This record gives sequence, structure tokens and C-alpha cells, in this order.
Amino acid sequence: MQSLNTEPLWDEGIASFLSAAYESKQQPLSASDLQKFAGEQAVRVGDLLETLFLMVIYGSWHYVDAQGNAQSVDEVALDELYAKGRVGADDLKDFDGVWIPAI
Repeated sequence: MQSLNTEPLWDEGIASFLSAAYESKQQPLSASDLQKFAGEQAVRVGDLLETLFLMVIYGSWHYVDAQGNAQSVDEVALDELYAKGRVGADDLKDFDGVWIPAI
């Protein structure tokens, strides 16, 4: 019999925080929001970004670029983000769009 993996695909604590932040703000989350959250919550911006990437990959959130176009994010893009090492605030400059929960 095949067992089902019930482990979350991403950090559930960060996911809950991001969802609550979106609900409180009532607007999509931006790179500047992520930087602010990282400082306030004493968490690495890379952890926030990784969680968002995974939530987009699995359809829980969407990423929309600065021109308003929905962008697909896949595991290859996540791997490329981490190819140079630890993700930091400088990496957010490549994400000038917004993050939105799927409805």
C-alpha cells in the first residue's frame, strides 16, 4: 500500500504569516513588504521568498510581474535562485511584481 506524504510542501508558519499579512493589508505583497517582514519577524528574506515560490508552484499563490502579467514559477526557477547560494534582500530586485493568494 502506498502511503501519502502529509508533510507540508513549504514552511507552514511562514505561509500562515504571509496569508495573515495579506489579509491585514488587503493588497498584494511586494518585495518591499517581504523585506519589512523579514526585519520585523527576524526571518531570512530567502525563507519568505522560498515559501512564496513553493506556494506559487503548487497553486496556492500567484506571482504577477510589474506589468500585471501572471508569471509561472517552477522548481527550475527556484533552483536557479538558490544556485548562487543563500538568497538575500538583493535577490528581491528581480521580483518587482506582487504576490497574491489564489482565490
